[in-house]
Amino acid sequence: MKKVLLSVLGVWTIAFFSPSAIAQKQVSNSQGSMTWTSKSKEAKKLYATGLYHILNVEREQAYQAFKAAVDADPGFTLPLAFLSNLSAGETRKAFAKRAQGSATNKSEGEALFASLTDEKNTPESRREIWSKLHVLYPNDRVIGHFYAITRATPEERMSAATAYNQQFPEEPAMYNMLGYYYLTDKNDNAKAKEYFEKYIQLYPDGANPYDSMGEFYLTTGDKVNAEKYYTLALEKYPFMVSAVQAIEQITAEKKKAEQTDKKQ
Repeated sequence: MKKVLLSVLGVWTIAFFSPSAIAQKQVSNSQGSMTWTSKSKEAKKLYATGLYHILNVEREQAYQAFKAAVDADPGFTLPLAFLSNLSAGETRKAFAKRAQGSATNKSEGEALFASLTDEKNTPESRREIWSKLHVLYPNDRVIGHFYAITRATPEERMSAATAYNQQFPEEPAMYNMLGYYYLTDKNDNAKAKEYFEKYIQLYPDGANPYDSMGEFYLTTGDKVNAEKYYTLALEKYPFMVSAVQAIEQITAEKKKAEQTDKKQ
């Protein structure tokens, strides 16, 4: 799935489902990363799981993990900010207010992160916030990821994504983004496929790698393989909306073609 991961460029509306059994991988909080101010070890663990899902565009699972983190620690700024960006309407506003309020007397980074939820932000101001966070925490994998994908031009995004990929070659999510950059911006299908294959290799238990490969094949006109990979995505997570919609589209086109053949 290509969709932008945070409301730096738009607001998400999602359906809420039970957490996936694949929520075992986590993003670690290592040296040079932003502080996670929470006294709850369980909340931090759940937040880390949510981060892994959000980087991999697995929104439903991410929402559930972040919500559980906030249930464990109602004042945990970072998952509150993500919950705001994964919600809409009054729910979004409520999470934003809580995120901004919870950032008081916490680190500069957490305050900046909470400021991403301000509805007055523009794409430019959000981009600047990510830039400031990236300067503060150059080794933070999550910040580095969003810094890269929110650059202003395809060339800047490609450059930042490539640098991130070199810094964190074992992180799956950026291979997904690079695959889409080559597919849509560079029109290099061979290179795009290479990155999507690497994405599957690094995250074989996830749903999104197969969804992305399905979209690759659908975009390049191979509906047989597209259906195969969308089906694999749904085997990993049956509620992945993009895969469900793609299968429905492919099925409808098949039926239409069959009806046309019968009339001829």
